[in-house]
Parts: sequence; structure tokens; C-alpha cells
Amino acid sequence: MLKQMKKRIVEGIQLPDKKQQNQLRKDVEQALQESIKDLAEHGGGPKAEDRFWKRLEKIIADDPKNRILYLQYHDFHSFWQYTENWYSCYPPNLSEEERDKALGYAEFKRKNVEDRERYMTVYFPCGRIGLKGFFVDNKLPESCGHTVYGVYCENEKTYTIGEILEKLPNEEMDVFQLNELFCRFDKLPEDMQHVYDLTLQLKEPRNVKEMIDLMGHLPEVCVVNGIQNESQLGEFLVENELFDVSFTDEALPYLDYAKIARTHMKFNNGKIIKGIYVEDTSLDISNQTQSQNNEQDDDYEMKL
Repeated sequence: MLKQMKKRIVEGIQLPDKKQQNQLRKDVEQALQESIKDLAEHGGGPKAEDRFWKRLEKIIADDPKNRILYLQYHDFHSFWQYTENWYSCYPPNLSEEERDKALGYAEFKRKNVEDRERYMTVYFPCGRIGLKGFFVDNKLPESCGHTVYGVYCENEKTYTIGEILEKLPNEEMDVFQLNELFCRFDKLPEDMQHVYDLTLQLKEPRNVKEMIDLMGHLPEVCVVNGIQNESQLGEFLVENELFDVSFTDEALPYLDYAKIARTHMKFNNGKIIKGIYVEDTSLDISNQTQSQNNEQDDDYEMKL
């Protein structure tokens, strides 16, 4: 994108004198490149922007015919805005490939800037200490939920995370909590990342904290592949004696497997998701514990 914008500006310079045109193109391209280097080394802000425009003003002042550049003011403005946003990020100086590999990113409004198109970006996961320093350096509060434009997940691994985050109010977003979410997800083995993806769709958490907490319960999540519909699930439950009721062989041809599946899912917090049956068995554990406690209470009363 950056190369395309620069190419559009340079090739948009048209003068009758081709020699002068080529020289002007060369000077402008060099000025743009110097601005990119300036941003990479020193970051953005009012002073950096002032240096950007002064480079162009110097070129215009060299020859009256160079005033043609005023016609491209909008293109220059867009170029500066885009490049400043690009280099105003944490971690700093990420390549395009590194940005593409990020599990997610959040955009924040710049301090004392009204233009919505000017923002800062944090790519996840990243170091917590460095992230804190990033906000201090840019004079932003540590938790700047009220300035979050949005959280985006363009990595196929975190597509479901992105869908859940889209439903949450931006004002409730905390950058450090978001980073914790992506850090923990990144440490999960690949197979458990898949289980977490399914668990999100099953539980539909209401905030980022609940999304993080779910990672501590993944061992209790049951996943069964190859279940396309309720009938297949019901048959699976009966064959493996997982339904609460046992059936004789003579009764099997007459069973309503879909109804059995619906009953099981209703009481066991299960869901069929894209050909996979997912169930949170942690409820079974808590129910068993509660049942054992009740039995102990009954025994105690009987002994009395």
C-alpha cells in the first residue's frame, strides 16, 4: 500500500518539459523516502509532520513550475497520514509480513487529535512491559478503552476470537487484558487452539475476562468429530451408552435419535458446530460433586 501511494504521487507529476518532470519526480520521491526514514527512526507527531511539509515546500520554492505539486495536496496528506499510522505502532518497525502474522491488533485514537483517520496500533501478542512504555511515551493512559476504535483479527487462527470481540462494546476494552488473551492463546498447542475456538462458539463469553477464563477449562471440553446433525449425535450417544437412559437391542429401531440428542444437549450444555459436537463436561463434574455432597448430608442426617 505504501509503495502504491508513493508511485501514484510520483507518476501523477506531469510537466511539458520531460527533463524537468523527471527531476521533479526524483526530488519528490527522495523527499517521501526521507519522511519514511524519519518516521521509522523518530516516530510521528506534529514535529515530524512539520518536517514532512517543509521538505515539499523546499522543492516547490526551487522553481515556480514546481507549484504543480499543490494540485496533489490531498495525495500528500493521505500519504503522510497513512505512513504516520503505519509507524505509530507497538511493537515498533514491524514488517508487513510480521503484521500479517499477528494474531490480532487494536487501533487507538491519538492524544488530542480529532481526526478519526489518525490512530495508533498495537499488534498482539506483545511484551507487557514494552507495551506499558509505549503508552507512557505517547502520553496515553494505560487503560484507554474509551479511545479504542476496534479490535481486529485477520489471522485465520483467531477468526472466532474476532467475531466475539466485535460484539463487545469498545469502551469496555482494556489493552492489557486483550494482550493477555492473545498471549495465552499463542501459548496453546495447535490442537487446543482448535478446542478453544469451538469453546468460544459454545459458551459465547460476554467479556474479555470470560474469554481468558475459558482457557483454564479446556481439558473439560468434550469434542466429537463427524457429527453432522442431531440424529447422528443421538445414535452416537446410545451406541456409547452416554445417554442417561439405557435401551434394549429390541428398542433401538424405534428410537427417535434426534429427540435423544436434543434432550442430551439441553441438559448437558452441548452444541453441534460445523460437523463437530462440543460439550462442556465441567458442569458434569460440578453436578457430581454437588450430588456427592448431598449424599453425605443425607448420611449425616440418617446417622443423627
